[in-house]
Amino acid sequence: MTFLLEIREKLRNLYGKYEIYVVVAVKFILGIAVFFWINNELGYMERLNQLAVVLLLALVCAFLPIGAMVAAAGGLVLLHFSALSLEVCAVWLGLLLILFCLYWRFAPGHGYSALLTPLLCAMRVPQVMPVAMGLLEGPSSYLSALSGAAAFFYIRGIQENIAVFTAEDEAEGFSKLSVALKALADNKEMYLVLGAFLVTSLAVYAIRRQSMAYAWSIALFVGNFIQMGILLVGYILLAMPGKILWAILGTLLSVGVSLILEFFFYNLDFSRVERVQFEDDEYYYFVKAVPKMFVARKDKRVKRITPKKRTTVSRKQLAEELDIDQDLLD
Repeated sequence: MTFLLEIREKLRNLYGKYEIYVVVAVKFILGIAVFFWINNELGYMERLNQLAVVLLLALVCAFLPIGAMVAAAGGLVLLHFSALSLEVCAVWLGLLLILFCLYWRFAPGHGYSALLTPLLCAMRVPQVMPVAMGLLEGPSSYLSALSGAAAFFYIRGIQENIAVFTAEDEAEGFSKLSVALKALADNKEMYLVLGAFLVTSLAVYAIRRQSMAYAWSIALFVGNFIQMGILLVGYILLAMPGKILWAILGTLLSVGVSLILEFFFYNLDFSRVERVQFEDDEYYYFVKAVPKMFVARKDKRVKRITPKKRTTVSRKQLAEELDIDQDLLD
């Protein structure tokens, strides 16, 4: 454990020293992943479906607030949908306005979760996000993860009905619009995942704020169990047996990520709990203090010892220095 604590402290010190560069690098890597996934998933506008565009967007967004990357991702999807079908583009624009209003009103600054959620959904392990958000953030920030999940399911719904939108018959415009709306309104799996996300995040948040010992550990295990139970029952009722294995694997990954987050953000020593009582003119205060686990930083001091140089002074110089006769030194 001491070795792990030392690594944690070194990572914290490294992050504190190079925070600006680390944040820019993380944004750049996240931008590449998000924009590349959008182009790879959609790619209807050939001018945008290029690696140079991905790198340029990621580089620009790396030096801007995270909300700029969220807006750029939504705009990139909008341009691809405009090249596919005006009906799809219109529905996406309406969804985008609703999500942006919710995001900017209730969860500004939580763009990381809004971008990571669709990426994890594409990797079939979105179960990581609700537990992590419940451990680290408050209820208002959960809307960012829910918005990312809703965007993913709409994009995937369009891809599943791509044959309808690529039809050249202009008389099927109303049919395209209805299919685009159904990809969002009739997506039962989306409602299942959104419900599981919300219940899990709130349960984790409620438990980890308790003053009991090992609150975070209890919260992460209970939250993952609740999420897996909801998803398993939901996939069985929806007749989606192929999703069950991924729900289990995603939950196992979520447990691992949650334990890592607990180690970095809530590693307490419950064997040395102290309870303090004091009062003022109006109240009595009962305080429970739990010390954090850490390793004292070792300060190494190197003292350089240089030998004194031996100098030779002649009798004449010494006599002049002392302002005496040279013969007196005999």
